[in-house]
Amino acid sequence: MLAAPKRKVKVWAYPILALALVGIGYYIWKHPKSLYIISAISILIWVQTFWERRSRRRLALTRSGESICTFVDSFDCRHTDTWILRAIYEELSRYLAVEGHPIPVRADDQCFEGDLEIDREDLDDLVVDAAARSGRSMDGATRNPYYGKVRTVRDLVGFLEHQPRLETSNNSPEPSAVGSSGFATRPTPQIGGGSGHGR
Repeated sequence: MLAAPKRKVKVWAYPILALALVGIGYYIWKHPKSLYIISAISILIWVQTFWERRSRRRLALTRSGESICTFVDSFDCRHTDTWILRAIYEELSRYLAVEGHPIPVRADDQCFEGDLEIDREDLDDLVVDAAARSGRSMDGATRNPYYGKVRTVRDLVGFLEHQPRLETSNNSPEPSAVGSSGFATRPTPQIGGGSGHGR
């Protein structure tokens, strides 16, 4: 299976970040009381991160003994691309990892509320990576019947199942190597918007 494409930080991002830090430092110097506001925001972010990690640890405990085999058993592998199953499982479980330990995911997990609570923009990035790994193109994503209707991990698999394959020069059905294919720069599919189910 292919590795997910690595997103490189743009060169111009560093001077912009440096300017932003200088600007914040100058503002704090001119307005010392603003430091209290920044400190309060930092504490709120820390608390949110703490509770998120705690929630994921509890989720992991309820899934002790589960693995990718359990996940794959939830699908009919005779009619499902196993490369997609593996790519989706690994990308999601690594994203949810706590202290370096991936969390098993289930086919009927809710992606946003209730189970995994994945940020919608983050999910778009995960789908792009999973598509690259499983040899699927993101071309025509807006015409996918699951577009804007993904709610569960099963829907996510269905979304990639409906995306066209990347083919090698000899028209082999196996996924081709991803170089400068543009996965990281194409518009993300926004698969989590809208309402309803993709089936």
